[in-house]
Amino acid sequence: MKKKIVFIFAIICIILFAVFYYIFYISGNNIIRNQNEFVEDVFEKLENYEAKIKVNVISNKNENIYDMYQMVNKNYSKLVINYPENVKGLEIEFENDCLKIRNEKNNMEKIYENYKNGINNSLFLNTFIKEYKEERSEILETEEEIIVKINLDNNYIESKELYLNKYTKLPIKLLIKYNTQKNNTSIIYNDIKIK
Repeated sequence: MKKKIVFIFAIICIILFAVFYYIFYISGNNIIRNQNEFVEDVFEKLENYEAKIKVNVISNKNENIYDMYQMVNKNYSKLVINYPENVKGLEIEFENDCLKIRNEKNNMEKIYENYKNGINNSLFLNTFIKEYKEERSEILETEEEIIVKINLDNNYIESKELYLNKYTKLPIKLLIKYNTQKNNTSIIYNDIKIK
């Protein structure tokens, strides 16, 4: 009789283990798979976009705020600064390893050919997407946001976090954290249009 009770108890334990395994492991993988599919879907649409952004740069000594317009069309990126007044109208363009810096107000234009590593155009989402595909990343979820975090093996930048609205599937904010103390840059997407 005792052997029969132990045998039934063992079968019940195995069944409970199988049920919990299914609930936690299989369902957990579906959540991760759903998050990855969500992120891939959003990133596919962000190859071409226009955005009005607010950039807040915090360093050890001060804080600077910029209003900018940016446009991305696959391998072409353009940034126009609208505020502050002393750099208003400054345009920066990246295309095929060519960097152009132009300011009509100051009658200035510089073109740098084969400009590959001189500047990391971290202000653009296409750079973030490329790094997401190449670097270690993790996806976190809150009630209203999906957060994509990239950990960089970089002497300058520690990590980048992109906050996506779960319902509109649009970027809300990009946070760039540097290796030095309190330095970081946040980019708020006030108005973004997918083309």
